[in-house]
Amino acid sequence: SLSIAFFAILKGMSQRLARRLYEAGLLVIFVGILFHAPLSTGFGTLLPDYAIYIKAWKEVLIVLLSILAIVLITKHELWLTIWKSWIIRLCLLYALLHFALLTVINHGMLASVAGLMIDLRFIAFFLLSYVYGLIEPKAKQRAFKAVAVGSIVVVGFGLLQITVLPDDVLKYIGYSNDTIAPYGTIDKNPDFVRINSTLRGPNPLGAFIVVTFSLFVAWWVRHRKTITQRQYVYACLLTASMIAVLFATYSRSAYIGVIVGLLTIGIATIRRIDKKWGYITAGVAVASFLGLFLLQQTDWYANVVLHEDPQSKVVTKSNTEHIRSLRASYTSFTRHPFGQGVGSTGSASLYGDNSTSSVVENTYLFVARETGWLGLLLFLAIYALILMKLWHRRKQSWEATGLLAGGVALAVIGLLLPVWADDTVALIWWGLTG
Repeated sequence: SLSIAFFAILKGMSQRLARRLYEAGLLVIFVGILFHAPLSTGFGTLLPDYAIYIKAWKEVLIVLLSILAIVLITKHELWLTIWKSWIIRLCLLYALLHFALLTVINHGMLASVAGLMIDLRFIAFFLLSYVYGLIEPKAKQRAFKAVAVGSIVVVGFGLLQITVLPDDVLKYIGYSNDTIAPYGTIDKNPDFVRINSTLRGPNPLGAFIVVTFSLFVAWWVRHRKTITQRQYVYACLLTASMIAVLFATYSRSAYIGVIVGLLTIGIATIRRIDKKWGYITAGVAVASFLGLFLLQQTDWYANVVLHEDPQSKVVTKSNTEHIRSLRASYTSFTRHPFGQGVGSTGSASLYGDNSTSSVVENTYLFVARETGWLGLLLFLAIYALILMKLWHRRKQSWEATGLLAGGVALAVIGLLLPVWADDTVALIWWGLTG
């Protein structure tokens, strides 16, 4: 009844006001999601009875924006235009599959709702951004600027964590082992502290830096001949800052991802890069491999790259946990071709009947566990079509080049982490791509 009343109010609203509200909602999500972890943790600690609702602010806003999107699509007569896109059709089919599976396999109300939120929120945000891109093309620039400003704050706080702030500074706003750890370590080694900045952990922060760094490098490549001296200085400072924060995450998947992203940008812009930049890229690649070779006998290499410190007294190592999770997930993948149901995986499974988290250290096995082989095929088809679209638009738009590089990098990171289960990384990449 509330939805119908809300829809009726929006229906009578002027197009201009409806578009402004729609864009404001999208920008709130684009910026707010960058600070979702500290805000939801802090307010959730102050209001523990409402913690679960505080965490769901973005999903609630997505639902409200979906109703407003229907109004705008109707007013602008965009139904046929939207339906012509195979990406949109597959996204809707992917969502429909989730709801169909709930009628067959149900893990309880809370687990099912949480599973739907985790599995579909980035798909929904992609569709919402896509719709507004059709209605207001200039909105793209405002979205990218908003994310750029927010990303600078994220990187800046990460630098403060590296330099002057105590490791456990986030404990003062509610971070703990029961919510989000204020910092991480490599196999409980205090000599290798992993920062979070404003994200949920070191690995999500690393994946986020990969996306933003890919966009920044793509912008630099496109504008390298026209930037002013002051812009050049700022660009160098930002590059150094992002690399420092990425390094401090000690995220191996992010290290691999940033290399993949840079290689993708090189391939996508090969005809526009002069010899000087080719030599610089080759020099950096050679220096990186040489550095890894020289570091093989150091504690840094043993801890960060191998996660196998011979002096560590930790019995259960992270590598062992990763391998165990992958084996269990692969066994589930082969034995359950229709999946184990929405809400059976990750944090959503905590709300189920067993109240134990089913960790899956691979985003593709994560999808397959939730929705089976059909769901995985649909997701791969959506992702492949999006990357193809970005590839075809790489020459006209540096944003497309950056998102292409970030998307390819995240596809590789997804082999090692359930990267789309993290709300910040997922909503930023899918939203900007839409």
